[in-house]
Amino acid sequence: MYDWRGLALCTIILFIRPKLCLIRDFSICHDDFEKDPPDGVLKVHTFNWLGFTQYIHVTTGLPHHSKAPRVVLVHKQFVVGTAADMLHLPKNYKLGNIVFGDYERDEEDCGLTLQQIKIGIRCPRAYIEIPPQEITPHPEYTRFGVGNSLALIKLIRPLKSHYMIPICLPTIQERARKKRHKSVFLVDYISTVPRDFDSERLAKKTLKLYTHRECKQHRMRARLGSEGVTHVLCSSGCGVRPGATIISHSSDGPFELIGVAAGGAPCHRRSMRRRLNSEPPLYIDVFPYTNWIINVITAHHLPKPYPQNFKLVDAGPGIGINKSYLRKRRKQKTGWRGRMFMTGNFCFRSMRHQKRASFFYSEKFSVTADPPAKLHVILKISAGIDCTIVCARLTMPNRISQPTIAGVGGYNITVTFNTEWFPYSFFFALALDGKNSTDADMQAWISERKPGFW
Repeated sequence: MYDWRGLALCTIILFIRPKLCLIRDFSICHDDFEKDPPDGVLKVHTFNWLGFTQYIHVTTGLPHHSKAPRVVLVHKQFVVGTAADMLHLPKNYKLGNIVFGDYERDEEDCGLTLQQIKIGIRCPRAYIEIPPQEITPHPEYTRFGVGNSLALIKLIRPLKSHYMIPICLPTIQERARKKRHKSVFLVDYISTVPRDFDSERLAKKTLKLYTHRECKQHRMRARLGSEGVTHVLCSSGCGVRPGATIISHSSDGPFELIGVAAGGAPCHRRSMRRRLNSEPPLYIDVFPYTNWIINVITAHHLPKPYPQNFKLVDAGPGIGINKSYLRKRRKQKTGWRGRMFMTGNFCFRSMRHQKRASFFYSEKFSVTADPPAKLHVILKISAGIDCTIVCARLTMPNRISQPTIAGVGGYNITVTFNTEWFPYSFFFALALDGKNSTDADMQAWISERKPGFW
């Protein structure tokens, strides 16, 4: 008998796939297992997901002289800011453009040729101004009168550069780790109102984090009253500007957004010590708003109703019925995340699901050549039959070369790629995530453990 169900399912997937492409950005966020910048002024393009909003005078058209609330890129077309700063504007001012002062263009965007890349030319520093299209505050702000809450701002168009990667939303695992280690990074512009983008830089400061309970007890002892937020965090430090971010760098690579500043008292003597001040900076805890952020963004892109029997990933939808889907050595999905080339179905799942794998291998390779040279790289790695490699991440200087990573889903992988001409030095880094092999996999692979095979 003719089986029409398979044909119908295939038709549905092919029909809706173009409508679902934008939701892939939830698995594409800032992930760098090699980057750990020190405190102080940051290099260019270290954290390019941080921007700010301009207040424009309705008569003169000039920006506000002392206020420029920060916003954070959480999707190619959405940024997060504080609701009060987005909706309660200064008198005689209107909301201007969203500005990313550290906009990073890719080679295609700035029109570099292979010959220019060969001699070491890089895209010059740039900034971008994008008008906001729609502002969506959290319902607690509009309906329940919560003074400090979050708002989502939809940009008029998505950011086109492949290197403008959103920050990762927080996970429950990282939230639990912060309760124990209490160390976060404050990232903000040096100037209160950035004006000269060619010289404007970002800076990083390590702070000590305090939970909602500790912050509430401190404010009660100091008789500061209600903090006016439903989910609040405190930290050491002072002079934190509204919208500034505190982030966490997870051990396996992702930079996760922990909190968005609601404001803080100005600095005075000894106020930067690593303990709570009399009036510590307040941050809106982002984790309780994660589901709301995802729901609002998906509501703009996903048709309703939509089928529930497939996964949305960067390399296309895949059926998610078979529980051993990730454990068999079948063809794995591949794609780019900024300058990182990934292979493995597990790489394209949400950060919450990716935490279920173990990050067990990371190594950086560097080659020096003078005069300029080319490379043909073949790298073979075996994790042992007890470990199934579910995700392989290869960091490259650019996206000119197209690597091939074979064997993900098993315990042996082979990395192959050719480089274009490079001057002086070339580097790449490899990271692997794995799970314990199942009994069925080990029985199928035991015959491979013989001399001459790996």
